[in-house]
Amino acid sequence: MKLWRVAFVGLLCACAFASCRRSSHDVKALAGPPQLGALYSFNDGEGGFRAGKVLAAEDDVIFVRLYANRWKARPSLAEARQAGNAIFLAYSSQTFTGMQPVHLENGAVLAEESSEYEVWKQSNQNVF
Repeated sequence: MKLWRVAFVGLLCACAFASCRRSSHDVKALAGPPQLGALYSFNDGEGGFRAGKVLAAEDDVIFVRLYANRWKARPSLAEARQAGNAIFLAYSSQTFTGMQPVHLENGAVLAEESSEYEVWKQSNQNVF
């Protein structure tokens, strides 16, 4: 192979790797257990992203208020704050981690959100 072809292929590879790099405004992925009341963005596994608030973490279950809004890229904090139409779901810690949660902001769990968790615990619903 000629030297200019090797250099050209190397340049193409460098450009490809540079374009795959995360932008500087991305925040770090979750390290450690999720924070109660915190807002996170999640990879939904279908080529998009969603936002959710962690309401409880007990044993191997993480209870989340997951918002219906869906984005093609990770939502900004402002976008996630505007999300609505939430459902309450429980995830195993393995599933939660697999959704690549990214912490957006700290918050507090409201009384009505805590009551949703208590209703879920009494109902024997699924953990995803």
